[in-house]
Amino acid sequence: MLMSPLIYYLLAFGAYTISIILITGQSFAWKETRLSFYLGGRRFSSFPTTATFCATWMSPLSLVGYSMWLYSDGYVAFLASVNGWILGLLFFPFIVKRLRLKRVLSLPEWLEKTYGDIRVRKLVALTMIFLYTLYLVIQFRAFGIIVSYMLDIPSGFTSTSLIYLFVLYTTFGGYISVVRSDILNLFLIILGVTAAAAFSMPSGFSLNAAADVLLMKDHLDTVKSLSYSEIFSVFAIMLSWGLGVAGNPQYAVRILACRTEKDAYKTIAASPFIVGWIYICVTFFILVCRSYYPVITNLEETLSFAKLGQFLPPFASAALLVGVIAAAVSTANSQLLLAACSLCYDLFPIKMEEGSTDSLEYYEDRFLVINRIAITVIASAALFLSHAGLPGYLMLGRISWTLVAICFFFPLFLPSWIIKEKLFFVLSTALSVQCFFVFAAEISPENAMLAVLMLEALLFKMFKCSSLEMDSEITYQERQGSHAEQIQP
Repeated sequence: MLMSPLIYYLLAFGAYTISIILITGQSFAWKETRLSFYLGGRRFSSFPTTATFCATWMSPLSLVGYSMWLYSDGYVAFLASVNGWILGLLFFPFIVKRLRLKRVLSLPEWLEKTYGDIRVRKLVALTMIFLYTLYLVIQFRAFGIIVSYMLDIPSGFTSTSLIYLFVLYTTFGGYISVVRSDILNLFLIILGVTAAAAFSMPSGFSLNAAADVLLMKDHLDTVKSLSYSEIFSVFAIMLSWGLGVAGNPQYAVRILACRTEKDAYKTIAASPFIVGWIYICVTFFILVCRSYYPVITNLEETLSFAKLGQFLPPFASAALLVGVIAAAVSTANSQLLLAACSLCYDLFPIKMEEGSTDSLEYYEDRFLVINRIAITVIASAALFLSHAGLPGYLMLGRISWTLVAICFFFPLFLPSWIIKEKLFFVLSTALSVQCFFVFAAEISPENAMLAVLMLEALLFKMFKCSSLEMDSEITYQERQGSHAEQIQP
């Protein structure tokens, strides 16, 4: 007798819940410091770092947002999003040494130590709190709708609030807890998308049938029929994803947390294969659905994705949906930790007073309690915003990652362009212009980002030339003064 899909969903969700509790519960330590809480003491080898790097990468935006765009528009979605995300990976090898040279706990702190301006640290920290809270809305919304579908409960605040418990539990243990849960989450994501790809073909999987699906004419025609303006839009979106990934603190932190520089390079080398496999499986599954089951229309994107699971065997559908839940949890806890770090460590740091009789251990405990309160507050804000009628996944992601690119691309990858005294002015100007373009002028985030990056480049070059001219003038005056002294009798 065949079981109802609901039974599979209940069993899968229950097994995931118990596994998270058992795995993450071992991460809570009696004695913690901010180093262990934010970076796990910098003692992680390449395997757990690769797992958390890839699990954090695969958010519901990567699985659901990309999938439904691909289902709607074919290979255009692949060109604009997957190409951009993979493009971002190419930048990481160039910043490993630069990042690890400074012994820091956060990227805003790295900016302060590198460029010597605390205002830059606070500006970027404030921006990170905003963009990660915005991006958390994606995780909360996706989790709520998938859980509502799986457990057959009303979609709304109740179903969404379940992630509140998952995320708080896995984040309260700090980076160690996040890494432990991410090892499980990555396994479930890979299992889910692999099962979906393997069992999606109506007549069973075969290489010939798979090739026919991938090369089907209507998929390719969506690319060939693009106008020049549409090609530019695709390129702009691809670039915004790529630069956003390259400068994203959630990946930079994992480079900082590696035990050695060699482990960081191993992580960067292994990640494209894991991430690439996931995208191949998701792409194949959605193209099969687009070819054989083009019936999902006029539904919210997460619910549409969940409905596609009905064409899979129940166990494969359950694995896929649990994979989406795992993606939501793995991204949310990482971003909550970063947002809390930005708030408590970078924006409003609590410093130990000179001459205080409190022990260092007491001070660290108090600091981490405040961090956990901040995590709760930020998660609560994201929970309420997930029901506030904000835009869809792709738009929220584009807003967030364009801000990341504007904040971090030049400081991380083109430090020789930067005049330290002018960095705060350039970044604050660029962020203000980007926000005006996106929220007031309603220009698409990626087009606005291209203009703002050009503005940043222009300002940096202008200040650089001005600085060189000033240095030349000072050198000339010094030489003139030295020459005058030599000819005096």
